[in-house]
Amino acid sequence: MTENKMNRKNIPEIRTVEKLNLIHPEKMQLSNGIPLVVIDAGTEPVCRIDFVFEAGSRYQDKLFQASLTNQMIPEGIPGLTGGEIAEQFEFYGSFFNVSADRDEADLTIHTLEKYLEPVLVLTRKVLLEAIFPEEELEIIKANRIQSMKVDEQRVESQARKHFNQAAFGASHPYGVIGEAVDVSLIRSQDLSDFHRTAYGPRNCRILATGPNRATYIPLLEKFFGSGWDEAGNQGGLAFSDVPPVNPVGKREIRVPMDSAVQTAFRIGCPLFGRKHPDFQDLTIANTILGGYFGSRLMSNIRENKGYTYGISSHVAALRDTGFFVIGTTVGADVWEDAIVECNREMTMLGEQTIPESELIRVKNYLIGQLQRSIDGPFQLADQYRPLWMNNLDFKYLSDFMLRVNHITSAEIRILSRKYFQPEFMITVAAGPIES
Repeated sequence: MTENKMNRKNIPEIRTVEKLNLIHPEKMQLSNGIPLVVIDAGTEPVCRIDFVFEAGSRYQDKLFQASLTNQMIPEGIPGLTGGEIAEQFEFYGSFFNVSADRDEADLTIHTLEKYLEPVLVLTRKVLLEAIFPEEELEIIKANRIQSMKVDEQRVESQARKHFNQAAFGASHPYGVIGEAVDVSLIRSQDLSDFHRTAYGPRNCRILATGPNRATYIPLLEKFFGSGWDEAGNQGGLAFSDVPPVNPVGKREIRVPMDSAVQTAFRIGCPLFGRKHPDFQDLTIANTILGGYFGSRLMSNIRENKGYTYGISSHVAALRDTGFFVIGTTVGADVWEDAIVECNREMTMLGEQTIPESELIRVKNYLIGQLQRSIDGPFQLADQYRPLWMNNLDFKYLSDFMLRVNHITSAEIRILSRKYFQPEFMITVAAGPIES
């Protein structure tokens, strides 16, 4: 019998990865109508449960109401302080995390499967019985205000805030800028009101991830499928009521900060979300421009000019819209030159054909990133959650892999010429500059 041995003198064949091997989630509903998705993946006896609510800042009646409500949920229930709640989760070796953004608010638990039932008992109490103690709220508000005061001195923060305001409009939920005084005006009752209207089953989705679906489904049905106040999102903005994006007419905005030693700038414009037919191709074009360490912006602004340690560009998706932005911080004496170079790189991407070697390099990078992003059950959950909230699924990732493999230099040039035009961009600079 001849034994097949690897000939280590020969270089292994390089093959293009054409498709992703994805575990397709199972969709169902609890008895009270809460959508439940289960990703049956992994080998270790640990699981993650995500409770996702339509409770982002776009739904709030007062600035900071949504984020403070979310932050305060684990800070007290009848009979237990925030510290005691944290101790109980730690007793089971579990983690309880909260987060909120413009569109959604999350409560996420990680736990060993054998402790899932007592952890869900505690999670139900925390989620449904939060009391928002005034004393704890004052501490959190003071910390938030102090953090904002520090943030106000950072050129990066000022550039980001003024860019968002300019791109979406000063009164738009995605563009409004909150101040420290807005935090100070929040009261415990404001949080209770938002919790009552935004954290009900009609606004909730649950994503369960781990290797034992037979354990998760009945427990989630037991603790969250009934006996929950049926209040839905009665306040704030309904999904279809978000006003249209209203960018400012001014294309160049300067934010003077005399005490700063550097200048931060943002160059970009409002765009569209994940469902737009050009979003995936534009993501690939953006990778070439500034989406990875070997990008054109990094090669020019960092390596060739030495203006900055890092520069990047992003095509970001929000629920109802999206935006494109270039961001960096440079020396106060070179910020205008750096902006000129950024505009030149955008123009070149739309005018010149991309060398095949560069396109292959970017494709290989994106294929590797895609595979790493789904390497593990919780990574799968991280990828699925934003897709699910946009009524998409893993087919979106498969389609993106196809586009990465088959997009051409000509298509990237046409797309860049359409969207990366400097004359359409809003430029915001913050630093020791004249207004």
